[in-house]
Amino acid sequence: MGVFGRKKNKGKNNNDNGDELPPPIIKSPSVENGFKSPRRVSLKDVIINGSSQAGTRPDMGRKQLSAKSSLSSHVTRESMKQRMSIATLNLHGLIKDDLDDDSSVASEVIPSDAFTKTMGVSRQNSTLLMDVASSSIVNADVVDPYNVPFESQYEPSEMRCLALVAHNHMKPAMKEFVMSHKEVLKKFRLTGTNTTITLLKSIFGDDPEVCYGPSFQSGPLGGDAELCALACLEDLGGCFFFMDPLSAHPHQADIDCLVRLLNVHNILTCINPCTAHAMSFVLKSALEDGRLDQIPSFF
Repeated sequence: MGVFGRKKNKGKNNNDNGDELPPPIIKSPSVENGFKSPRRVSLKDVIINGSSQAGTRPDMGRKQLSAKSSLSSHVTRESMKQRMSIATLNLHGLIKDDLDDDSSVASEVIPSDAFTKTMGVSRQNSTLLMDVASSSIVNADVVDPYNVPFESQYEPSEMRCLALVAHNHMKPAMKEFVMSHKEVLKKFRLTGTNTTITLLKSIFGDDPEVCYGPSFQSGPLGGDAELCALACLEDLGGCFFFMDPLSAHPHQADIDCLVRLLNVHNILTCINPCTAHAMSFVLKSALEDGRLDQIPSFF
């Protein structure tokens, strides 16, 4: 008899072999009591049902399953509309604001739109924020508190370039941002991809104070890669990159490379309008007070 009360197997010569025992027979309590074993949940169940609970997916044919899976595995821009505020939808180009006018020029700036169109703030809250900004300006005649003229302690040629880049659905936000902070931006040598530079020139017009650096191709045609080269040549001090997180991009590899090299070379980087808005005050303070220690990547 073995340790577990089982008979030992006989060897070839009908001899006892103490090392050979038959495998133990284990009766599961669930089988004895008539319970079914729990079904293992697959990843497909989680994608289709949105839940990890077993047994919640109704049986369906192969065609229905594949159709349901394809719809659930791709998040479309239309589905995002149910989860975002109106201001955020406008920011990412999911809807078009009735007050938007593509023909507007830099002289037709509504200051509160800077918050509504570039930072996803509602129009009511934008007005409150502008009241706070206006109260901080000593000169009561100033209409736009973010475009107050000032003198820079540095010439654009003394600093590295400031790149402005925006994906297609973020170009309205970039346009509003430039119009709201043009007094700060024109203190730098401005560069960027082709469509963004075209946007800048349409806003600044023939302003002699604006200095442009090298211009590049559109992003999908290699513009992001050219900005990578500018960073490697140590002539890029900052980059305002308004990325569209809700769309696929054919040049995603170039985008990843640009973001990586901006980090490699420790270049000032803002990847959304709210960060760029906040950074504009740092840039203005550094230029006005001659504090290159506040923006070291430009020197």
